[in-house]
Amino acid sequence: MVSQILEKIQLYVEKGGVYLALVAFLALLVAGLRVLDEADGGLLQLRTARSDFEDYYNASVRMAEKGDLYRIQAARNMEESADPGIDINNPIELLRFSMTPEGKAYLESIRGAGSYLYLPFFAFLLLPLSFVGYEVAVMVFQISCLVLLWTFFVLIRRSHDHMSREEFWYRAVLSMLPVASFLSENAANANVGFLLVFLCGGGLLLSTPDLTVESASEKKRPVHWMQYVGGALLGMAAVIKIMPVILGLYLVASRSYRALIGATLAGIACLFLPALYAGWGTNLGWHLEWYEMMIHTYSQYGVVRPYANNQTISAAISKLFVAGSDPDQSTVGLPLIYRSLEELGSAGAFWLRTIIKTLVYGFLAMAVFMAILFSLRRKFLRPDKRPARIYFIQSLVLISLLVSGVSWFHAYSLLLVPLALRVYEPTPWSAEEFSMAGLIAFSGFGNLLFSGIFRDYLALYSVHAWLMVALTVWSMTLVFRFLRKEAEYA
Repeated sequence: MVSQILEKIQLYVEKGGVYLALVAFLALLVAGLRVLDEADGGLLQLRTARSDFEDYYNASVRMAEKGDLYRIQAARNMEESADPGIDINNPIELLRFSMTPEGKAYLESIRGAGSYLYLPFFAFLLLPLSFVGYEVAVMVFQISCLVLLWTFFVLIRRSHDHMSREEFWYRAVLSMLPVASFLSENAANANVGFLLVFLCGGGLLLSTPDLTVESASEKKRPVHWMQYVGGALLGMAAVIKIMPVILGLYLVASRSYRALIGATLAGIACLFLPALYAGWGTNLGWHLEWYEMMIHTYSQYGVVRPYANNQTISAAISKLFVAGSDPDQSTVGLPLIYRSLEELGSAGAFWLRTIIKTLVYGFLAMAVFMAILFSLRRKFLRPDKRPARIYFIQSLVLISLLVSGVSWFHAYSLLLVPLALRVYEPTPWSAEEFSMAGLIAFSGFGNLLFSGIFRDYLALYSVHAWLMVALTVWSMTLVFRFLRKEAEYA
């Protein structure tokens, strides 16, 4: 009786799938209007950007002027300046210091340092928007990103043209629900997330069309040039934000060699494209500055990764054990062991780095092992093993987010890619899979359901990051479980 009622409700809601999708996209557009609000620069007003996009936009303006793309001078001021003689974790001392002439000069000299951390290609991509005002540019960017998100689903639709339009968009909304919080934060920050969903999701769909083909009889002969295009999209994503590089392991596992070639060529082209505008010497200088800032300098701070909202392995461990990883640590009883950097010492830092690197390299090694193993097994590519391939993609996405130096909450919107692929897969969902989707939804909606002090506790203890670590192991286990189960019927 209850199941019949639920089925009738589902059928009724499904009929309004198109309208539900329109409401979902409209909600994201409304959330995106927050980027027009005035910036909250914090206590010292060091951050003047109203959104993540404004950092991208300012970088494109500096590129248009062939100027200091990465504000390297501000970064050097931070490195070369003497100790200001105050407790930087004490907001009262900081505020008093900022009111002195020396404090004002110091804070002005470091303003904007590290605000743009992407390779020059992304600023080059936004060059056309640098010639209009921020308000116009950000709305063009927001609408374009929503169109790209819609296009991702349209690419899935190509393999499901037999499905009614209402059912298709109903499923699209279902796939968005577990990551709705992350999608909303992306829109509110005008972040690069929607663009990455399109590039990664679209790249995978074009590189390996069988990800969404429902049966072997419906499988169409893939057009080879589309595989090159799919690889090119993945290559572009990897240049914009390094972490999509890991999806190359899926191309290895699925033997998508044309896509690998396309990704490599596109990635190289994206590195050189800014030279068409700024010249070879300037472009090389920008890349060297990026390398100096991101690889040589920031990588030296492998333990301390500040800010509560950073949900990575390194940030999670740092906030638990290292003083100074977040200004609000003391309010929730952190750190657990080292109450100061002096107490941490070189020995403590060594062991914490060792733990972090063991976890990071352990996940990466497992991903490489799985990719090589699956590339040697033809059964991995069988149509009935599509769920295993989808959960391998989910594992790779999670690993890329967790081992990255910085992954804010909204970065996990990239989980929409495997969720959408699984929603359109005809294989019935198991109770275990529903539990996994529920875990993602719980972690995502936690930002909305829990507020104030309790939310700070969750963020500072990196509950989301640890849940995602568990989900990563769970996803990898499920890949092998699907393969073993399917092999029994081979």
